[in-house]
Amino acid sequence: MYRVLDESSGRTVGIKVDGKLTNNDYEVLVPYFENLINEYGSLNLLCDMTQFSGVEIGVFWEDFKFSIRHVRDFTRMAIVGDEQWLDWYTTIFNPMVKTELKCFSSKHIHDAWNWVKA
Repeated sequence: MYRVLDESSGRTVGIKVDGKLTNNDYEVLVPYFENLINEYGSLNLLCDMTQFSGVEIGVFWEDFKFSIRHVRDFTRMAIVGDEQWLDWYTTIFNPMVKTELKCFSSKHIHDAWNWVKA
């Protein structure tokens, strides 16, 4: 389950993932992002993953297809969470994408918002 965070404004969007991200969530999230991309061009994204517990298998495929279509449509992405794999994720994928990726601990979520909005 996810929700769009109140701090979202214009081309800067924050989402919080609580629990498992499902196919149904992704069916709503993809058109939401595509509408914003059509309106603003590139986006800045903050993903609060502090309560994230996994994804349904189908989400991987949908995320891959979305990522290929929109590889140039995200300027900055802040990943917020306290799990070590989030740091590894940003370290591995940062050189492969045009998007600036940065990981923040949950206690630094305000810094993440400041960075993603800059």
